[in-house]
Amino acid sequence: MRLALLWALGLLGAGSPLPSWPLPNIVSACNVEAPQVALRSSRQSQRRPRGSPWSPRSFRTISQLASKRCFRELVPGRPTLVWYQPDGTRVVSEGHTLENCCYQGRVRGYAGSWVSVCTCSGLRGLVVLTPERSYTLEQGPGDLQGPPIISRIQDLHLPGHTCALSWRESVHTQTPPEHPLGQRHIRRRRDVVTETKTVELVIVADHSEAQKYQDFQHLLNRTLEVALLLDTFFQPLNVRVALVGLEAWTQRDLVEISPNPAVTLENFLHWRRAHLLPRLPHDSAQLVTGTSFSGPTVGMAIQNSICSPDFSGGVNMDHSTSILGVASSIAHELGHSLGLDHDLPGNSCPCPGPAPAKTCIMEASTDFLPGLNFSNCSRRALEKALLDGMGSCLFERLPSLPTMAAFCGNMFVEPGEQCDCGFLDDCIDPCCDSSTCQLRPGAQCASDGPCCQNCQLRPSGWQCRPTRGDCDLPEFCPGDSSQCPPDVSLGDGEPCAGGQAVCMHGRCASYAQQCQSLWGPGAQPAAPLCLQTANTRGNAFGSCGRNPSGSYVSCTPRDAICGQLQCQTGRTQPLLGSIQDLLWETIDVNGTELNCSWVHLDLGSDVAQPLLTLPGTACGPGLVSSLGGQDQV
Repeated sequence: MRLALLWALGLLGAGSPLPSWPLPNIVSACNVEAPQVALRSSRQSQRRPRGSPWSPRSFRTISQLASKRCFRELVPGRPTLVWYQPDGTRVVSEGHTLENCCYQGRVRGYAGSWVSVCTCSGLRGLVVLTPERSYTLEQGPGDLQGPPIISRIQDLHLPGHTCALSWRESVHTQTPPEHPLGQRHIRRRRDVVTETKTVELVIVADHSEAQKYQDFQHLLNRTLEVALLLDTFFQPLNVRVALVGLEAWTQRDLVEISPNPAVTLENFLHWRRAHLLPRLPHDSAQLVTGTSFSGPTVGMAIQNSICSPDFSGGVNMDHSTSILGVASSIAHELGHSLGLDHDLPGNSCPCPGPAPAKTCIMEASTDFLPGLNFSNCSRRALEKALLDGMGSCLFERLPSLPTMAAFCGNMFVEPGEQCDCGFLDDCIDPCCDSSTCQLRPGAQCASDGPCCQNCQLRPSGWQCRPTRGDCDLPEFCPGDSSQCPPDVSLGDGEPCAGGQAVCMHGRCASYAQQCQSLWGPGAQPAAPLCLQTANTRGNAFGSCGRNPSGSYVSCTPRDAICGQLQCQTGRTQPLLGSIQDLLWETIDVNGTELNCSWVHLDLGSDVAQPLLTLPGTACGPGLVSSLGGQDQV
């Protein structure tokens, strides 16, 4: 399939983007040849009053979209839609057929280019040709039928904002550029890093967000546009984002929506666990609110929380009419759930490939420009998190989604297909015929999975995914599929690390391992009395976390070991953040002096939580950490 784009864009040095001439409609059916789309700027509309500080330049580019995919076929199944009647009755539409109005692809003749556009309600999306020639297409406010507004991304000014990690943030997993992955990870790299992961995503629109649109269809259209961008953002990380549900609180909010994002996040996660997850299985839920959060914060999530029934979610302020703004914000918060920390300052975390925005997605503050790419730091952080055992749910093959007619070319293998490597220009699999989605003669399997080598199935019992820690189990090829079976781990509460911790969500949380993640090899837990003294004081040097108002919470003596992470030895500088202050104190223990030292780590002004022990950390005989407290096991 081909979608030709004929452009004549006016490039502005500053100021508002210019309108363009009307566009022919793109046909909705994806199985026919799409007509040309002409984007032409009026030279008259570019004229500015004499004395303007800039003069426009116009150019004409004729490009061809080498391949496109409809959004309907990008989703391996039909998402569930939920809304509410005036009497509060919940209406559920399962297996909803999406309108064929969103497209992905790339521009022929531009290596590394990509296109993500929707015609559901006017023409919106992104066209990235090169870092210097990349554009956003938007409709004017309230004008869905008029011509789109075409802007260079460099000229797109959105409200500056920051992200604040939740007050229940867990231990970070990012490996800085100068600290490469350990050799123990190398042999497992291909199995979890190159294997495609899928995030089953539910987007929830609160009442203020739903009220911004005249009907549910307009809200659905915007959600589809956002979801398409999310999938585009994550694909370079070998992560697909599949929209499995949209819930709109059309009559009233089902939780308290507070200007304090920490309060809103806590309320939303409680509701997700109790009400959403039982009726709509998913990996992550993201709340989008039209309410303004206090301060510059536009989003909040919990670090390393993906696959957790309690904490895999985030809250996001719809802070811009541009879909790019909210899509970049959701990608940022979902990135935190996947173990990605904020990018380091300076030039140590460059954005790979086309990066027309001046920041990457995991930048703590966007400075008006939304990120479009994940940095090299984010890539390494995701690798390390996966290799450390995070994300077992991402390796499932989406068994719960309602099926729909197969579409050859969407890179999802559906009923009737033996393989799907994308369209002809996308396919690099020598085993798969991209035109039929059937195996080529002589091929037993497609090379999209670790259980296929040179188009032949690996024997049954060949280990396709080694263990990723004490709590993970190996997986073996079944002998009749190229795919490795879903990831399997020990159940929550099973002992690990020689009895020093228990398994929780497939990960072993030993105190020593957490110290080494922060302070490097050789780091060990602090002396018990030093640890208890610090965490029972409830300040920047030691606590059981912060409450939503930002105040430090003192640990009880019983909970102190499961509070803020307290370590000794290791590196002089932490792998995360920087040392803000040091405190030394000598404690008398039955006539013996014990020298204690504590650190106040500066994690950035937008990170609201000190580093707490991971859930499952052993805190005493029969006790394990439960986010600032203890549970019996």
